[in-house]
Amino acid sequence: MSISSWRTLLLRIGDKSPEYGPSSDFKDHIETCFGVLRRELEHSETEILEFLLTCAEQLPHKIPFYGTLIGLINLENEDFVKKLVDKTQSKFQDALDTGNCNGIRILLRLMTVMMCSKALQPSSLVDVFETFLSSAATTVDEEKGNPLWQPCADFYIACILSCLPWGGAELVEQIPDDIERVMVGIEAYLSIRKHTSDTGLSFFENVDEIERDLNNKDFLEDLWDRIQVLSTNGWKVESVPRPHLSFEAQLVTGKSHEFGTISCSNLPTMSSVPSGASFGKEKHEAELKYPQRIRRLNIFPSSKMEDIQPIDRFVVEEYLLDVLFYFNGSRKECASFMVGLPVTFRYEYLMAETIFSQLLMLPQPPFKPVYYTLVIIDLCKALPGAFPAVVAGAVRALFEKIADLDMECRTRLIL
Repeated sequence: MSISSWRTLLLRIGDKSPEYGPSSDFKDHIETCFGVLRRELEHSETEILEFLLTCAEQLPHKIPFYGTLIGLINLENEDFVKKLVDKTQSKFQDALDTGNCNGIRILLRLMTVMMCSKALQPSSLVDVFETFLSSAATTVDEEKGNPLWQPCADFYIACILSCLPWGGAELVEQIPDDIERVMVGIEAYLSIRKHTSDTGLSFFENVDEIERDLNNKDFLEDLWDRIQVLSTNGWKVESVPRPHLSFEAQLVTGKSHEFGTISCSNLPTMSSVPSGASFGKEKHEAELKYPQRIRRLNIFPSSKMEDIQPIDRFVVEEYLLDVLFYFNGSRKECASFMVGLPVTFRYEYLMAETIFSQLLMLPQPPFKPVYYTLVIIDLCKALPGAFPAVVAGAVRALFEKIADLDMECRTRLIL
């Protein structure tokens, strides 16, 4: 096996690709990849460690496959996985220190999945959750904290909640009391934080009553509701592959590693009495550093998405936003990963809605508008039978509402 082939196998795991032949069975992919990696580990340990983490960070929709691989390697080479856990911890602490939101969110997902594969102790994950919880609660406390930095506190809580589709079932099974304590803490946090209103950043200028009812939950309240529904449904998520279950009998014998302690970066403390201007400036700085990832633009009638569970909608949006973020330099790859997500249901409508909500985001989109246009064109080529009609429907619906669209959104849509 040449050196590039283990890299290609890691990169292409879970894809329909020549490297894995006709098989689209995830279990086959993991076995093939693991077979090659275990042979290569003797002479390329450092390279494999680095590359595996890079893949997990930049192809986060494949994290369940990488987590299962790590669990299997752990059965034969605990030392390697211990190093990988330590490296994840130092990367995670770096991301916290520099306020790298995508890094924090994705590494926490990787840790959750390593816990599912018995490579990381569940208690270590809960320690991270509790560190986030206490940091968030302190931040919004009028006396001890700095409520202007609520966007950071909200972000930490959203990180905990967004891990649960990947590992909620395991946490509830293995450490039910601890995870219950975390959920109670989140509920307490939600009761003291301020509800955030997005009206100033609404796509539509004249929001009618129905829209207002739809929009009365902010992003975090909405995510909390989705997680509540998920827990009542026994933590079943269609959009998250669970390949570790195919290897459960082996993985259960693995030794789980501890994760070192982490600390959240100290936020600027509240100046005694912030004046109007500095108050506004600091609030703006907090929102820029910890931005809200998505502002949903409801273009299609809900009947088009009725088969998608609330939590699956959230997970697929996460996947799509990550692909858009990590492949913003290579649109062909971007489109091929967007159409090849590891989900069992169709999601063209959701894909169009997510792209348009990014393109029309105020005050500006994460990337240049032309990027989204090119991605839409590539997606039409990749899914000629399905996507063009969906895009046409989205454009038509937006043009019907153009009189209500914000002026800046209108210009972008026309361009």
